[in-house]
Amino acid sequence: MTAEQRLGLYRLVLLQRLFEERALALYRQGRIAGSFYDGRGQEAVAAAAGLALGPEDVVCPLNRELATHFAKGVTVTEAFRNFLGTGDSPTRGRDGNMHFGAPERGVFPLVSMLGDLVPVTVGAALAFKRRGERRVALTFVGEGAFSVGDTHEGLNLAGVWQVPAVFVLQRNHFAYSTPTLGEMVNTRMAERVYGGWSIPCETVDGTDAVATFDTVRAAVERARAGLGPQAVEALTLRIHGHAAHDDGAYVSQELRDAYADRDPVDRLAARLALDGASTTQLEELRREAAAAIAWGLDEAEASPAPDPSTLEDGVWADPLH
Repeated sequence: MTAEQRLGLYRLVLLQRLFEERALALYRQGRIAGSFYDGRGQEAVAAAAGLALGPEDVVCPLNRELATHFAKGVTVTEAFRNFLGTGDSPTRGRDGNMHFGAPERGVFPLVSMLGDLVPVTVGAALAFKRRGERRVALTFVGEGAFSVGDTHEGLNLAGVWQVPAVFVLQRNHFAYSTPTLGEMVNTRMAERVYGGWSIPCETVDGTDAVATFDTVRAAVERARAGLGPQAVEALTLRIHGHAAHDDGAYVSQELRDAYADRDPVDRLAARLALDGASTTQLEELRREAAAAIAWGLDEAEASPAPDPSTLEDGVWADPLH
């Protein structure tokens, strides 16, 4: 990575961390409906994958990949609008949380049934291949989604059709509250992807943002070069529970202690310092990220509420069109 890319990576992990801290406070104040899912401890994977993609590539993120949205040009204001359910949010107040996308910027909307986006990603990659376009489609899969049938059907098709798709497998130790050993005989997802579908898969420390970027970027470029589907297994830990209503009490203290000094934001800051970034420069980047969060929230809070008269828009087909 260039020095500029590393600073950009740090900005992305900071944006996700600070955004989610603020959004979690809003949720606890009752201002975000439903529940709230954050990616604390996994920010490096989302940021690295988003930055590794080219401007014409597409991504199908899940509910802990906010930094991927930011890398593809989604603004903090747009994200806050969707969480707050405003009338000018990406979903026009009809849904909240991470259930939104920006197709014109290459971000496909999240589907809550995790695993369903694997065949969608394969379909996008197949379209690129058939049109002769040097574009790549990327999605994320956690332990829970990896045990869903759609995931394996999609991986099989990707292997058969040799499409330019990249699958980022986040092994964060749990599927909701089920430990990995409670749902998989072989917990090494990389072995299963290669052994089952001959899809090359490298394993990387998902708390190391630079190493994760290098690994995902290499996978993206191999897929772009026509070498077929690629996968990356990122090892990390979901620090918080599955969602804000889940205290994560099932996570052992031993496991928490093992990741205590592997915070991806702190690790990247330390790496940047070793590369020559000054304390002043790092503090300025944090101030800029905090200012972007504050400004984006102010803009979102000033947005109008949804217009009730539009409630049925997009529900019923117009027989004249």
